[in-house]
Amino acid sequence: MKNPRVSVTGYLYPWDVLDDPGAAGDVAAMGVDRVALAASYHSVRAATPRHPRRRVVDARTAALYVPVTDAWEGQCLVPAEGTGWTGTSDAFGEAARELRAAGVPVDAWTVLTHSSSLGARHPQLCVRNAFGENYLHALCPSNEAVRNYSRMIVGQVLRHGNPDGLVLEAAGPLGFSHQNQHEKTEGADYSPWVQALLSLCFCDACRCGYGRRGMDAGDMAAKVRSAVLSVSTGSGEDHRLELGAGGVADGFVPLLECRWDATARLLDSVLAEAAARPDVRLSIHASPDPWATGPFAPLRALERSKLWDSFPGATAVLPCWGATTDSTAALRSFRSDAPAAATGAYVLALPPKSADSRALSQEWKALLDGGCTELHLYHLGLASTRRREAAAGALELLRGREGTSPEE
Repeated sequence: MKNPRVSVTGYLYPWDVLDDPGAAGDVAAMGVDRVALAASYHSVRAATPRHPRRRVVDARTAALYVPVTDAWEGQCLVPAEGTGWTGTSDAFGEAARELRAAGVPVDAWTVLTHSSSLGARHPQLCVRNAFGENYLHALCPSNEAVRNYSRMIVGQVLRHGNPDGLVLEAAGPLGFSHQNQHEKTEGADYSPWVQALLSLCFCDACRCGYGRRGMDAGDMAAKVRSAVLSVSTGSGEDHRLELGAGGVADGFVPLLECRWDATARLLDSVLAEAAARPDVRLSIHASPDPWATGPFAPLRALERSKLWDSFPGATAVLPCWGATTDSTAALRSFRSDAPAAATGAYVLALPPKSADSRALSQEWKALLDGGCTELHLYHLGLASTRRREAAAGALELLRGREGTSPEE
């Protein structure tokens, strides 16, 4: 089966392009239709295996890669610049110009609530679990200051970056499972149930929100702690995360509803900024999982936001890094609940995926058959030459350029 109409977005950091005269041309030759270029991004130590002048970039803090201007004066949360590791205050703009000169449209990959540096300075604005422990990398959208910050980020990216599209990531709160610093939590064997409970927020803004809905925040926190501790001590059992089946998980839906509403309010704030640029295509990292936190906003939050009325003009990009059967099931579930939405599959060109064109093309074909219309390829800058070539070969097979379908 050929898929000539599939749209492919490749993901890049600005430093993958800056100071490399051949980078933009190489990206264009891969066959991607557009690039999602980081315009606002969290801290990262990133390999640059194909760059002629460097091998690793240490982006020490979350940063905005368009100029941080006096528009931020008086704001509670102000992003850092990435000048220290990019050499310029406009890394996005400079890299975007090179990509466009090679004929590649550029979307602004914009991470909103993930910032350890801002969280460390403003712990009261971060996600706080039922045990009173802050996740300093995770800004909570129940706070008006966080929503204003996200709105400003998008507004400044649109104004100074002038992108062809927006790709929104972390448009809601991050939770326990999203890695932070040098992670040392795997050996604790926290189950998905426990991790979901540890992701429920009890920051001051969330506690006030619970109170407005008639809940006693202290009682709800105690309920969460009891559920976590009962699993840890063996006196209780793990429970399924399925909602609506009359199980224990349903008892926490009122807390989830507050989280969905906070995410929806953040999205509405961001959409108000984006409304000034109706020509800019919009994509959002999303998930059918109602418990979802982290980079992917849950479908339940999208339903409550004005974004819902933007479909099919906006694309929901779902995580498809795991087993193909799980990913196709997630795509079908999302499309069943959001039939008007265009869907993209966020696919991996990095380990543990193999550097095998045919294996990749077969996996991606299954996702396309599952209903997605776009592939979002992570990550063109982090991938070795061998992996880049495998990804390019997989795209050729999908589009039938070699006259051979992936399943043959």
